Amino acid sequence: MITTRQQRGFSLVELAIVLLIMAIILGGLVAPLAAQRESERANDARDQLRDVEKAIYGFAAVNGFIPCPATPASNGYAAASGAGCSAQHGFVPATTLNLSGTRNDDNLLLDPWGSPLRYSVTAADSNANGRWDFTTPGEMQSVSMALLTPDLVVCSTAAGSSATACSDPGTTLAEQSPAIVYSLGRDWPSFNSADQRENVGATIAGGASGQPYRVADDSVFVQRGRSDRNGDEYDDLLLWLSAQSLYSRLVETGHLP
Repeated sequence: MITTRQQRGFSLVELAIVLLIMAIILGGLVAPLAAQRESERANDARDQLRDVEKAIYGFAAVNGFIPCPATPASNGYAAASGAGCSAQHGFVPATTLNLSGTRNDDNLLLDPWGSPLRYSVTAADSNANGRWDFTTPGEMQSVSMALLTPDLVVCSTAAGSSATACSDPGTTLAEQSPAIVYSLGRDWPSFNSADQRENVGATIAGGASGQPYRVADDSVFVQRGRSDRNGDEYDDLLLWLSAQSLYSRLVETGHLP
């Protein structure tokens, strides 16, 4: 007698179980992949900041001063104005520094998260002649290295800081920096922490896009460890120029003393 074997398929319950298991496995993979991608972006941003730093030192070695920040209206060029800059706090002058990378509609150089790299310079005028010492041609040499006093400061917290100093020496990471370059990190469109707000206390506009941008508003900046805790979030990446490193390059190239 010939018998037939029935082909048995998966039941709906079994299919549901299989799909659930697959979803759990894929979900477990997504988080590590997202974290890895975020880590790669942070590393790319650090490399980008170091490239900017090298370009600024190179510019200074050739010209004897550091470039002014770009503004939304300056098309990526350093925006000098009279004996100073159009803005003390703005953006990396990528066109002036001949830096490559993605730009936005206002020709501002973007970090890996799509936000323009910020750049601030000291407005110190040590001899009170109305000329910014570090961004005006010939002024650093005129003032003399011994009397130059750049005034940008980096703190580990905004708590207790003023517009010109950290709360105390224990929270002071750097002082007397002539320039600071920084990325606002992944959460640049929205954040609430006081430490991140310290780095962007003002708003400027004026570019072709009509977009307003947040920039610093005083001489104090904050750099600390990353946090995703709501209200205490922090993922900015800062790099500050060393006054001594700048002076060394200017001495080597004959711009100082």
